[in-house]
Amino acid sequence: MTIDPEKRIVLGRYELKSQIARGGTARVYLARDSRLDRPVALKMLFPELSTDSSFVERFRREAQAAANLNHQNIVSVYDWGESENTYFIVMEYVDGRSLSSMLRAEGHLPLDEAALIGSATASALAYAHRHGVIHRDVKPGNVLITSDGRVKVTDFGIARAMGADDSLTQTGLVMGTATYFSPEQAQGHGADGRSDIYSLGIVLYEMAAGRPPFTGDTPVAIALQHVREEPPSLISLVPDISPAYAAIVAKAMEKDPGARYASAGELADDLERFRLGKPVAAADVPTTVIGSSAQSEFTTVQPRYEEKIVSDDLPFARRRPIHVETKPPRSRTPIYAALIAVLIILLGIIVYVGGRGLGYFGAPVSFPVPNVVNQNISQAEQSLTGLGLKYSVTYLFNQASQGTVVNQNPSSGNIVSGGTVQLEVSKGTPASQVPSVVGQQLSNAQQAIKQAGFKVISQGVASSQPANQVLTQSPSGGKSLSNGDTVTITYSDPNASVVVPDLTGMSQSQAVFQLGQRNLSLGTTTQQQSASVPPGYVISTSPAANTSVAVNTQINLVVSSGPSSVTMPYVVSQQSTSATSTLQAAPYNFSVTIIQTLTCQADVGIVVKQSPIGGMSISPGGSVVIYVGTSNPTTTSSQVSASTSSPSTSTTSSSTTSTTSGNTTTTICP
Repeated sequence: MTIDPEKRIVLGRYELKSQIARGGTARVYLARDSRLDRPVALKMLFPELSTDSSFVERFRREAQAAANLNHQNIVSVYDWGESENTYFIVMEYVDGRSLSSMLRAEGHLPLDEAALIGSATASALAYAHRHGVIHRDVKPGNVLITSDGRVKVTDFGIARAMGADDSLTQTGLVMGTATYFSPEQAQGHGADGRSDIYSLGIVLYEMAAGRPPFTGDTPVAIALQHVREEPPSLISLVPDISPAYAAIVAKAMEKDPGARYASAGELADDLERFRLGKPVAAADVPTTVIGSSAQSEFTTVQPRYEEKIVSDDLPFARRRPIHVETKPPRSRTPIYAALIAVLIILLGIIVYVGGRGLGYFGAPVSFPVPNVVNQNISQAEQSLTGLGLKYSVTYLFNQASQGTVVNQNPSSGNIVSGGTVQLEVSKGTPASQVPSVVGQQLSNAQQAIKQAGFKVISQGVASSQPANQVLTQSPSGGKSLSNGDTVTITYSDPNASVVVPDLTGMSQSQAVFQLGQRNLSLGTTTQQQSASVPPGYVISTSPAANTSVAVNTQINLVVSSGPSSVTMPYVVSQQSTSATSTLQAAPYNFSVTIIQTLTCQADVGIVVKQSPIGGMSISPGGSVVIYVGTSNPTTTSSQVSASTSSPSTSTTSSSTTSTTSGNTTTTICP
């Protein structure tokens, strides 16, 4: 892989930030996609894996299949390629941690949390299986939990590219893999979706018990235990384990694939029923409870898979008959007794043979194979399972619509109940790349998508970009889709409306930013007193929030100027000029009346009294009277408003009286 030693740039696009993981096949880096400006996880395979041409081809095929998996619980694959004999995959970066790290830190998980993680993982596997992808390496290290609690399954395709022999011999890879092998994988047999179900059963076991069921010094030793040994009792490890949870794990871990859940979707459904406190399906069928020696109310203990029963404690029908010699009753004739016995035996034979013909006494029932060709896979599943038949699915490209059954085997004749019908299901026409149309005019973009063989859905949105310009597309350009699949685009619609956001409680600067984000502009700003909204924060808008308006509409703001009342400040003992300035300034804005009163020389020019007194609650802009000391025997009063710079003064003279006229008072000193 070509890496810039200075900036560590991969192929001129992916800037490596740091190594976040190292496994048996690859290193994983946190990287930045410089073209799309987003974080990604970049996995570099070790160079020695590229020397096996068959591995490289399987890896290429499976990486492409994994890239077509689009599910909320599956880590998306964005890109893959090769440079200088080293292969890489670019995946969605998941901000979280793996289930394996959670188990190392916490030991085991609460059953409800374990069931939730198991259900999400099973849903991801079910989706992959329906699209023809088998994981083959389900383990806690490949289950990621995001920071907001979502479950993501990763490494689809790489596990399938590894052959069974590779998994048992490569150092560093096999220990983790062998721990979660299915018996058929350990024996080198073909693996299907039920192998993933078994591996997930091991994970469910480990989440409840805090340890996997089988451990050993070598991968081969562990693999042999999967084939030959029963796992340790969950009850012995977790005494208060729920029987329903234990039944689910037991059914998923059946050594016979046919005894497990028929699909990962069924396992997901059963785990959801457990979480909701409903009866689970695993309790409705005979199931070996892991490590239990007694039968519960909903389970039946079965012998180990592929083991012979050698116990002397066999059912009565399998024991050697015990013969007891008895003398015939003296009141019966031996001949009559023999005739009756013969008749009974003949009648039993007739009933048995007839019953076998009707399917009783364990005889297999056969019937004509139903023809499900040209049916949708979901309809075919119902037709086959309704008759007690099993089925396997192989997906392939075909001209038939996606999900249609195009072939079956057997196609005719009789089939025994419980038999398997092999289905071939269309994946649609071969995949093509989606053209990149962001920035193009709507008509040109629609034409390009249709010419590439895809359907198109166009959605107009309000935008400040030029009219009818394509803003986004999904999937993005360069993605592979089957012909006939749908591409959704959004474009700038000049007739689209914008919803006025709720700006209440935001600062004025925040409100202006939010308007800009929605292609709206700021109109007028009005100040209004408010006791509940801090000064400078939005009280309301016009038009009101949630109103639909045209792009670039001006939105008027009403902004708080503060409370409707203020606390009267203390100005006694202050200079009259300083007191007047304080009272006239915001937030008081008082109209000040100055009354001069005779005082000693020390208080000349000093406020000796005020009305209202300091500490009282008063409305801004009201009237305040201050009494200022003077040594002049004849004093005057003046009224100063908040907007008046020099008071108007009137004076009357007398030797013994005090006169009030309008807003002016004259005090005569004795």
